[in-house]
Amino acid sequence: MLSPLRFLLIRIGFLCSAGLALLSLASAPARAAAADSKQLLLIHDDAKVTEPLVAFLKAKGGFETLVVDQAHLPEGDWSGYRAVLGYVHGRLQEAAEVKIIDYTKKGGRFVALHHMISSGKAANKYYFEFLGIQLDNPSASSSPVLPGAGYGWYTGGEGEPGVKVTVVKLHPTHFIVTHDVEWGPPVRYQSSDTLAVAKEYPAIVLPQAEAYMNHKFTDGREKTVLLGFQYTDPRNHAYFEQDRTAWFKNYGAGMIFYFQPGHFSQEYQNPNISQMILNAIIWDGK
Repeated sequence: MLSPLRFLLIRIGFLCSAGLALLSLASAPARAAAADSKQLLLIHDDAKVTEPLVAFLKAKGGFETLVVDQAHLPEGDWSGYRAVLGYVHGRLQEAAEVKIIDYTKKGGRFVALHHMISSGKAANKYYFEFLGIQLDNPSASSSPVLPGAGYGWYTGGEGEPGVKVTVVKLHPTHFIVTHDVEWGPPVRYQSSDTLAVAKEYPAIVLPQAEAYMNHKFTDGREKTVLLGFQYTDPRNHAYFEQDRTAWFKNYGAGMIFYFQPGHFSQEYQNPNISQMILNAIIWDGK
């Protein structure tokens, strides 16, 4: 015979399990509605650069995008958006940071574009832990770096003429990098994260881009890496092959995607770059 205390504990456990199941069922309609939604939210501090991307997402995907800065975030629940895109060069304000994390944890799809991983976010409380990213010595990031050292970036010097970055397709079959994407001639590339041999992979050359170097993962193998890059820094002739150009991971009930290209509008004018971002938005997640 059960003691009164043991019976009470079993009863509490049953009620907690039932409550969690009801919460899960209650959130299911919101997730289903978002999957059918044609509404996107873009949070920015330089919307001009993203105009070709927004136009592409409407023309090719039929999506309407609400474009807002951090001072005009939508109030209330964001679950009606098919995806939330971030394009913030400077500091990510805590109100936006918390809303993005909460939206994703509850089942949303967050697409981080270009400088959503940059030194401007180094002081944020939660954001890099949310992404599973570390940037070492970000205060010196404008100086030349070596592979595996501190975080670095370069746009070509005075006037920001841009630098040539070669995007490399590392995942051979994933929908995000294959659906309606046309790849150029292959290049020889050696993966930066595994004991891998160099081999040829399809590539897309971006003649005017910004190079981001030494994004470090803090979450082991939680991410699925889709793209890498090749880049030679003309300042110190350091050569980079790093599996960091595009990846995704699960977070709570939602997903995080990152795409490194996008400092210049010309990168989003490349239909293959914009198509991969669209693919991340429409992918069924299976």
